[in-house]
Amino acid sequence: MNRNQAFRSLGICVTGVAILVVVGTLGGFVLHSHDAPGQVPTEKSQPKGSPGGTGAAPASTLPRGKAEEAEFPDPAVIAQRFATELARLFRQNKVVSPLELFRQAQQAKRCDVVPLPEPSEKLSPEDIYRRAKPAVVVIGAVMRMGGRRGLQPVLASGFVIRGDGVLVTNYHVLEAFQHAKAVAAMTHDERILPIQKVLAADEHNDLAVVKVEAENLAALPIAANPPVGAAVYCLSHPALDTDELETAFFTFTQGIVCGKFHLRLNGPQPLNVLAITADYAKGSSGGPILNDRGAVVGIICQTRALFHDEDETEPQITWKFSRPSSSLLALLQAAPSK
Repeated sequence: MNRNQAFRSLGICVTGVAILVVVGTLGGFVLHSHDAPGQVPTEKSQPKGSPGGTGAAPASTLPRGKAEEAEFPDPAVIAQRFATELARLFRQNKVVSPLELFRQAQQAKRCDVVPLPEPSEKLSPEDIYRRAKPAVVVIGAVMRMGGRRGLQPVLASGFVIRGDGVLVTNYHVLEAFQHAKAVAAMTHDERILPIQKVLAADEHNDLAVVKVEAENLAALPIAANPPVGAAVYCLSHPALDTDELETAFFTFTQGIVCGKFHLRLNGPQPLNVLAITADYAKGSSGGPILNDRGAVVGIICQTRALFHDEDETEPQITWKFSRPSSSLLALLQAAPSK
């Protein structure tokens, strides 16, 4: 095995803005690291039907009952509603500049937030999903993209930790959205809540705590770091296809903690990493990793695809690297008084 084969870590790239590029050497393997907010087209950019055929209306345009719509929601419709409402709020000057929010993220350190305690009751996967879904949000932006009319949505994930509108997402999400027109959270019942300020941020651990104007939101408890082998669940909004044309809102996956490492992912300074087997993808950034009590034990951050060869024709494993809950809890402690 050639010890000089390249190790390549490619970071977030959204609408042509590269967030992180690291090049180094690791004998024997080629890896790709990627996890980005997913881009979703509005209805105007989607095909209206395939050529030919009988002339019948596409299945997506056929009328559906409310029960079916609730059980099998149309991602394109949800994304369109998000883009339309956030664009309206932008035109009415009811949003904070994404560039200002990113400036706040560069300066904010810690905030005094008391998290909800971990429940004592173990839950079935169905109950974990049912209880957690109302506290998971879409973190999204609208921006202009070359060749497309109007403002287009770009989407990521996040979750509520306090009912008065305190949310968690990734630092790189705010960084990727800094040139957008507006940034907001969307709840499970499709309320659009513009992000008002950044309360705390940690670029090294890729975490941000933000505030929206809201009351009585469902919130997730936070637990201690899980042991290796523990069951975990991801609840996020990954892209449905490689081109990120649609988003799988509120996707729920199951796995285990497969490793806990102290790694140099973003430069020479190491950080604690929680490796899991539950699937996630572009658009999942900032989503919660939950234990069997429905408490947050990690935050989705990135993936790394490992190949056996330089030509990347022999895939081996895709690492799912997240941040442990201890990194988030450190952000929720008030800075000591001087």
